[in-house]
Amino acid sequence: MSRVDAPDRKRSCLVVDDDPGLQGLFSTLLGRDGFAVDCVANGRQALEYLKRGSCSVIVLDLMMSDLNGFELLNRLERESPSLMRRVIVLTGASQRVVEGLDAQKVWGMIRKPFDINELMSSAKDCALGRMKAVAGNA
Repeated sequence: MSRVDAPDRKRSCLVVDDDPGLQGLFSTLLGRDGFAVDCVANGRQALEYLKRGSCSVIVLDLMMSDLNGFELLNRLERESPSLMRRVIVLTGASQRVVEGLDAQKVWGMIRKPFDINELMSSAKDCALGRMKAVAGNA
C-alpha cells in the first residue's frame, strides 16, 4: 500500500488497481489536486482498507487478481451500499465484459485509454457528491 498525503485532507481517494504505474500516476495527479491518496493492488486489500477507514472517492479497476473489481462491487453492494456512489470504475475491459456491470449503481465509469482531465473532474465531482457531469460516462 502506498500513500500520497495532500494538504486538503477533506478529499481522499482510494485507488484500487494492480498496475503500479497507474497507481503512481493517479497518486501524483490526484495528490496535486488536493486529494489524500491511498493505493491498493486488489479488491481484498480494498476491503481491508475500507474496514479501517473511509474515503471520498474509490477509483476501481475491474480486472485484477485476488478479488477483482466485479467481486469488490458485489461485496460493497451487500455490506456497504453507501460506498457504491463513491466508485468511479476505470477499465480497459471489453464492452462484453463491462455489460455485466450495473453502471447505475456506481458514480461513473471511464474507459481506458482515459482522458486525464475527465478523470480529475470526475474525481472532484464525485468527492463533492455532484452528479455525473457527462451523461455518457456510464
